[in-house]
Amino acid sequence: MFAALGLSFGVLVAGLGQAQAWPWLFTIDKSQSKIDFKVTIDLGVTKESDSDSTSIDGTLVAELTPDAAPVETIRITQVDARSTKKNINLSYSFGPFGLLGKAKFTMKNLQILLVPADAGEAAELDDEGNFTQEGNIPTLTGLVVYDVNIVGVKKKDEIDLGNPEDIPEGNEQEPFTIEGNLTWNGDVPVLRFDFAIEEEIQNEEFEGITLLVTANGSVFARGEQMAAPTVPAIAFAPKLTGESSQLRLAWEGGDYILEASADPGFAVAEEIELSDGQTEFVIKPSGDYPQRFFRLRHR
Repeated sequence: MFAALGLSFGVLVAGLGQAQAWPWLFTIDKSQSKIDFKVTIDLGVTKESDSDSTSIDGTLVAELTPDAAPVETIRITQVDARSTKKNINLSYSFGPFGLLGKAKFTMKNLQILLVPADAGEAAELDDEGNFTQEGNIPTLTGLVVYDVNIVGVKKKDEIDLGNPEDIPEGNEQEPFTIEGNLTWNGDVPVLRFDFAIEEEIQNEEFEGITLLVTANGSVFARGEQMAAPTVPAIAFAPKLTGESSQLRLAWEGGDYILEASADPGFAVAEEIELSDGQTEFVIKPSGDYPQRFFRLRHR
């Protein structure tokens, strides 16, 4: 709603800008979400694989634009996906009857995280709500306990995945792609997406041995809108001495864009450059504008 003010040169003020991206908190349904793990140990002359599956639960945050159907873009900015299985156990036996050795790996309290700084760009949805968000860099946390005794390598220890000092150089996580679908059940957004993470790990302690880790996941989650940031209303401030023919607009501090337009719908808008921390703007009357509209919106 625009508030008309009885002024000689017809200044009108609007408080909110156009549709923006608002965050939604999604809760993962563990009964419909899972991750399949597969770890392959390659000795060069032979390799063995083992796999395990686990349900997952947790939360994620996605920015929807606009914040109601039909949504045009989505950006999943945060993920906290946790394994419902406390321990994921993998066992290997190399050669006939294990003559070349054996290995055991146990992954404890596994967690897959995505933080805003590592999230990909916003993705467009098609008419069916399908989207692809690329360039996401995961963070893995948890404890890997291993007992390896193969081809002369005998080692028993543990790796803290959340500790950078425990991860060998050159084994940083590679970006992964999220392929999903967003639909609505009334006013509740329903999010489904698949992802695949693959990482090859080499360690000086296991010279000549390569670990290939893959994690293929499917997530089902329902959303709940988080509180959106408020845009302060623009108010008229008292005139200063010598401002008899001018008006001053004032607002609370924040990172905003001030726009002016001769059209209340802001079909054509002029962005007014604001300096850092600026909280007021002086309007000078002009015969070119029988009336003008102003609005603040988040940058």
